[in-house]
Amino acid sequence: MDDNSPPIFQDTCLPFQIEGQDIKGRVVRLSSSVNEILVNHKYPDHVAKLVGQSLAFTALIGSLMKYDGILTMQMKGDGPFRVLVCDFHKEGEANAGNVRGYASFEENLEMNDNISELFGENSYMAITIDQGKFMERYQGIVSLDGESLTDAAEEYFRSSEQLPTKVMLSCDKDENGVWQAGAIMIQHYARNTEEEYNREEQTTKDEWNTASVFLSSLKKTELLDKHLSLQNLLIRLYHETGVRIFNHTDVAAGCRCSEDKIRTVLASLDLEELNDIAEGGKINVTCDFCTTNHQFDLSKLLH
Repeated sequence: MDDNSPPIFQDTCLPFQIEGQDIKGRVVRLSSSVNEILVNHKYPDHVAKLVGQSLAFTALIGSLMKYDGILTMQMKGDGPFRVLVCDFHKEGEANAGNVRGYASFEENLEMNDNISELFGENSYMAITIDQGKFMERYQGIVSLDGESLTDAAEEYFRSSEQLPTKVMLSCDKDENGVWQAGAIMIQHYARNTEEEYNREEQTTKDEWNTASVFLSSLKKTELLDKHLSLQNLLIRLYHETGVRIFNHTDVAAGCRCSEDKIRTVLASLDLEELNDIAEGGKINVTCDFCTTNHQFDLSKLLH
């Protein structure tokens, strides 16, 4: 680890590799970004925690994109928790991206820790990656058969990448009532270099088991501790072997809705459809992600 790298505390995703091993990982901690989203939506705390975990997971895997693009994570089913959508948007040359999300659920939802019961039968998690002209659009889908979002996340990597993966997710309020969310994962990646191929297979299995045990020892309070830098968190976990960090990705809350985009959609509707949704000569469209209300004059849309 570079001793000259400034400490990173929050709203950042930090990639790392355990020195001398076929194990890489990423850790993300969201503070002002996730708090802005959850406070804006005014979700009940038990719903906000799941949305916060989903935002952290989306930022974690969204920051893997090499090119400009959008990664969308959606969980959907026929249960009382109908849908949860988050996406990560990377644009420009800077290592930065915007995250947003929203949830739809039955009123007076009784929350429990079993995600498959919340979303009901035939529920699934879909990960869609769209990097435009740079790569083909990809979508991976897994059933929500496990008890937690962590189970779904690990199953996604097993089925889509065939790589052993361990994930930890957390979301909670700090002592001042500010929402924090965090995610960390490690992966046993495929060997590519001659040095990697020469490593003993049993040794790599032992290293993976040890790294997994160390990750399991991490307390969720540490993952969310805004006073503990992400670098020091990794040192606590893997100080015996050493850990190398790479360029981080900054994460902020951000929505891509705009009046121009909405006006284009409305312009594609016929007169009867516009009249059906208009009230008092006005059409109001509220963005699910940022809750911003966009108002349009019906008479202007018709010209």
